[in-house]
Amino acid sequence: MRGRVFMWGGAIVTLAALSALTVHFVHVGLDDADKLASVLGLFVAVAGLWASVYGLRTERQRRDERNGRHTPPAQGRSITISGDNNGIASTGDNTTNIQR
Repeated sequence: MRGRVFMWGGAIVTLAALSALTVHFVHVGLDDADKLASVLGLFVAVAGLWASVYGLRTERQRRDERNGRHTPPAQGRSITISGDNNGIASTGDNTTNIQR
């Protein structure tokens, strides 16, 4: 539900901005509108570059945090199984399972 609200809100803001720019460009003239569009394009490009660099930095920090929290497995781990067991029980701590 929340995603739909953001999507519709973004669509409404985009339409309002495009409408306002169209009205402004019609009143100002094509030459001045072209100059303004160039400047706006520059700011949009800089904002996009900043957003991509920010995203890369935060993802790298998250990846480093995830990899840094690795704890080694405990030595001498034991497991308890009750009932009828016909399979292999493995703790996953570099074990080799041989079924006979």
